[in-house]
Amino acid sequence: MPEGDLTRWVGIRPTNPSENIPVTESAPLTSIEVEPTAGSANFPVTESAPLTSIEVEPTAGSANFPVTESAPLTDILVAPSAGNPQFETKTEKRAPAICDLQAPESFVRVYEQRLNVGAPNYNHDIYTVPAGKVFVLEYLMGMCMQATPTSITFNLVSGGTEYTYYSAVYVAAWDQHRWTDKIIFNAGEIVRISWSGTLAGTDVVGTCFGYLIDKY
Repeated sequence: MPEGDLTRWVGIRPTNPSENIPVTESAPLTSIEVEPTAGSANFPVTESAPLTSIEVEPTAGSANFPVTESAPLTDILVAPSAGNPQFETKTEKRAPAICDLQAPESFVRVYEQRLNVGAPNYNHDIYTVPAGKVFVLEYLMGMCMQATPTSITFNLVSGGTEYTYYSAVYVAAWDQHRWTDKIIFNAGEIVRISWSGTLAGTDVVGTCFGYLIDKY
């Protein structure tokens, strides 16, 4: 049979000297491999079947690229940029909240001695809450080196008004009076230890522990 007679061939045979032939498949595709045109790193990809996963790489020399997906997202992974392994998260305000009580910003540790406080009474303002902060008091202690005072009180001072949350008779020198329940102080409010019956030579000591929280 002459080579040029193609009437008896079954199937498809390329014409000499060509080595490429088109191929068509009617069955559904299970995978697609796409390569960009030589010299270009960008190409559009279209697939009508629902996608189960997408792998996207940015253009060479660029670390940023836009991604658009119309289907609802079920999971997002976020990582900081290269060279900066840390990123900050901050709780958003949910009105009418003024702060996140579960997010301490810094800790407060105060120990003070006040000597020769004078008569007849003395207010030991051991801590004032900074602007833009909320202070959570966890521990407060007051004592006197002498037995001269007649009483001790712990007060929250707000706008010039005193709110007493502890009061006791003072009996002996170095007798420590403590408060260990949490109390929340707003910005500008004062933690005060008040003494009654003090003298010119009376010496008092105070300790205050707690932590600060940023206000929204």
